[in-house]
Amino acid sequence: MQKLLITRYLPERVAAAARERFDVTQRESTAPLPEDEAVAALADYDAILCTIGDAFGAATFAQAGAAPRCRVLANFGVGTNHIDIAAAKAAGLAVSNTPGAVTEATADIALMLVLMVARRAGEGERLVRAGRWEGWHPVQLLGTHVSGKRLGIVGMGRIGRAIARRCHFGLGMEVVFHNRSAVADPGVPARQLGSLAEVMAAADFVVVAVPGGAETRHLIDATALAAMQS
Repeated sequence: MQKLLITRYLPERVAAAARERFDVTQRESTAPLPEDEAVAALADYDAILCTIGDAFGAATFAQAGAAPRCRVLANFGVGTNHIDIAAAKAAGLAVSNTPGAVTEATADIALMLVLMVARRAGEGERLVRAGRWEGWHPVQLLGTHVSGKRLGIVGMGRIGRAIARRCHFGLGMEVVFHNRSAVADPGVPARQLGSLAEVMAAADFVVVAVPGGAETRHLIDATALAAMQS
């Protein structure tokens, strides 16, 4: 039976299914896999089920040698920016991910955050937990309407489209967006603007739905924030 390392604690039902098929070692830690453990895992296991934060960079593969035992890096997640794909392939490993698996859940969370900001839900929860809730009065946690406002989406991929559907059809929001390439069908009535700055200036709420990594690091910088409505 082939050996599989699962780098994070997973629900027992999932782990049990894996144990039916592999000789499984599952880390109990919720922390990312340290580099020394990653190097050792490449030598000791046939496959590794990793996730975001478990760095498998070029240096990791170099330390593992030219022909490590591991043949598959199965990434639990969409993004693979924590894996050097070229280095993995050069070492003979296949890299997989789970595109679409968290699209709807991520869009739900984005909508939750928009509503929380607009209605100051986080502040309200903290007041309740601290025993400082005053009861309703006209200016208690006075927020803002979401319905009918303009939403700006940065990155109109699968997740961006799912967010747009929720906000347009569910809340009647107008949608504008910026994307690095033209989007023929965003799935909702929406306008693609020519630059990030235009979206930041036009929108009442902005949601960023782009991959992490060097290309998007500091995408939302002081200049972008200064372009937003006050």
